[in-house]
Amino acid sequence: MARARVVLAVLGLVAATACTAEAVQPEPKPREVAVGPSVDYYKKWVNGPNPTGDPNVFPITVWMQDPSGIENGEKLGKAYPKIGIDTGIGLWEDEWWYLRQEGLYETDWHVYVDGTRVDTVLADTAHARNYVGYLIADEPDMNKVYGDVFNPDMQPSAILKASDAVRAKDPSRPTYINFSPWMGTPTGEIGYGYIEKSYEEDMRTYCSAADIASADYYGWTHPDRNHTVGAYSYGQVIDTMRKWCGPDKPLYGFVETGHPHDRGEIIDPDQLESAVWNTILHGATGINYFAHSFYTDGTGEYSSVLTRPEITARVTAVNARLKSLAPVLNAPNVLGMTAKSDNGIPVSVLHKQVGDARWVLAQTDGTKEHRLSLAARVTVDVPVSSGTATVVDENRTVPIVDGKIVDDFGPYQVHVYRF
Repeated sequence: MARARVVLAVLGLVAATACTAEAVQPEPKPREVAVGPSVDYYKKWVNGPNPTGDPNVFPITVWMQDPSGIENGEKLGKAYPKIGIDTGIGLWEDEWWYLRQEGLYETDWHVYVDGTRVDTVLADTAHARNYVGYLIADEPDMNKVYGDVFNPDMQPSAILKASDAVRAKDPSRPTYINFSPWMGTPTGEIGYGYIEKSYEEDMRTYCSAADIASADYYGWTHPDRNHTVGAYSYGQVIDTMRKWCGPDKPLYGFVETGHPHDRGEIIDPDQLESAVWNTILHGATGINYFAHSFYTDGTGEYSSVLTRPEITARVTAVNARLKSLAPVLNAPNVLGMTAKSDNGIPVSVLHKQVGDARWVLAQTDGTKEHRLSLAARVTVDVPVSSGTATVVDENRTVPIVDGKIVDDFGPYQVHVYRF
């Protein structure tokens, strides 16, 4: 199972929010997301998650759930679509696999099934639409060498070979791989095990095996307080993976909904929402939720997105907003404009155009020094010189003056402007 690997500690909240502009480090360079993949990418798979390349589809998935499992009196394969999660990543392999398959058919849910099940999928034409792709591996970049154990099946060339074999057997569905912080962090080469060619080439080989990729790096809940904490670390995962995976590959943000370590913290709704949006503002083209929770006493539960009412409510709301904005999020990025804050806190920004409407999405990030972010007044460049912008879902407007929007943001707050 994907396990968390990074950051926690909501310690220092008072100190972080009380910092003055003078205490902030020199102003970071504004962040602008590259052009990114087109939704047309999905059209190549006639049995994939979006075979028509519908711009109204924004992928929202959950990691390793049993459709036949029951929470709150309802089977998971029915419960998840009700909160906006349409697809599961993985049906794990053991002697009870057939029960999960039965649950999948009964609930008519959709999954990326294990890559060893290609023949099963191809033979079951009656349920072809329940299988939208193949999970090739989880964290191969970490598991290639685990402790003193060398695993040849997890090396970059072996993963690419396994993925190519699946693609050859069934070219109608994409391959999916989830990676660890070895690929998904700016310092991923630290601790990386056996190298086939070079760290950089290994990462590119790994990502070439995935038609769709993600990396787990749980920036709010990691027990090691020496690591970097904050929503901005989720966006860093997307930034880092773009180096290895290129501009055209779908990358999904990976966000926890509970307590993914046996120590550390449990994520709260505000933290979850900030993390989801930070991946989006850095170019994620889908979201995957990690719902497993583990505890020091050895207990655990695996559907925390459904068992924590405050998380269920927030995930439902966030998913609904993402889906309502799907045509915007799926539109190509418009480059050449940035945003900056009045106190040096970085601002992530996306510029989009859908038909005649222009859109700007912006979020105040944190930094290593201000991991909980700060409130800020933000100046956003826009591609028109004057006018009025609607602040979507906030029942207000803001003026556009000299090609700029000036607005107030709370820590990690997201504003969506349409004009």
